[in-house]
Amino acid sequence: MTNPHLTLEGVSCILPDGRTLFSDLTEQFGCGFTALVGRNGAGKSVLARILAGELNPSAGGRAASGPVFYLPQRIVELSSLGLRAYGGNYTFYAECKALEQAGAQRDLEQRKLERKREEQRRREQRERQEHRGARENRQGRSANQAKILLGRQKERSEVSAGKLGARQAVARERLSQRVHEAALRVELETAIVMHAPGSARMQRRHAAQLLDAGLPDVVSEARRITLAVGGRQRIGVVGPNGSGKSTLLKMLAGQIQPLGGACQIHVPVAYLDQQLADLKRQCSVLDYMGAHIRNAGAALRTQLSQLGLGADEIARPSGELSGGERPKAALACALYADEPAQLLLLDEPGNHLDLASLRALESMLNQYQGALLVVSHDDFFLGQLNLSERLLASPRGWEWQAWR
Repeated sequence: MTNPHLTLEGVSCILPDGRTLFSDLTEQFGCGFTALVGRNGAGKSVLARILAGELNPSAGGRAASGPVFYLPQRIVELSSLGLRAYGGNYTFYAECKALEQAGAQRDLEQRKLERKREEQRRREQRERQEHRGARENRQGRSANQAKILLGRQKERSEVSAGKLGARQAVARERLSQRVHEAALRVELETAIVMHAPGSARMQRRHAAQLLDAGLPDVVSEARRITLAVGGRQRIGVVGPNGSGKSTLLKMLAGQIQPLGGACQIHVPVAYLDQQLADLKRQCSVLDYMGAHIRNAGAALRTQLSQLGLGADEIARPSGELSGGERPKAALACALYADEPAQLLLLDEPGNHLDLASLRALESMLNQYQGALLVVSHDDFFLGQLNLSERLLASPRGWEWQAWR
């Protein structure tokens, strides 16, 4: 790249607890504002601050030749493979990324298959040689050959077997190296598994009812609402900002009272607002689980680990968790409790999630057997949740529609 505007040379970041966040990053950026993407916890924010000169790296250096401007048509991804620049917009990046990883995975499987077939061929070759040597020995003994001749024949057979073994060892090492090189091109992604409460614990009954309930601080026609939420109903709550969507969820969560009318809640409720206020920043996941779960043992730790919350994360104050780890912790606290939430209220749950975590959240919510109300401006995300109805806050008031 000619005249680079920003340069990273062998940049590393080691956290105070000794963990390596990233290491040996070398890249050049031209004039323009670069989008940096990657998994939650990969170190995007820290790297951005290093690029901006706000933080010093643990090792390596950063240089800039002038101011930085925004350029939306370039994306640089930080992953386990290092830094990689993509031209085009986000859609182009996502398509390229999917194709690259699919191709890398196919190549890895092909190299493994080649190694397996070659190992089978070498095994058959050794067996043929052993059978041939045994047959020659039997024939020599039956022909009453002298012992010295039999000894030389055995020696030749052993030398031949040794040469064959050496050739096979070289071939085996060469194929193993090809498998290793192919594996390096596959990005390391830890699968995220979310466990939902069993359907036996989710009772089929009304979860909540609102009877001409008045929503505080809502001045539009949507200020009053009558609503019945069934025990298995799945509702997407949509509408413009300020129309009362978050206020509705707060009322259902019991955080605010209606201005007239009635609000009746019949099941345990979990409310995850945009700030995840119920997840106390000074408390760890272990602290919360210990207070709300009788058997917070190895099985629960395994479930949390599959969620992407390892031993270090669940012992750390939640305020120190990354933007993607905090929603996972909040959902785990709501759904893994002794009395799991049967009415789940989510306010823009995808705001802080990376793509892998968002897909995992979609999978978990599709397994969830209770009543669900989700506020989101992400139509694609809502479309993945198998919703049954749409509750629209419109200038005419609340409109009830089938989800399509």
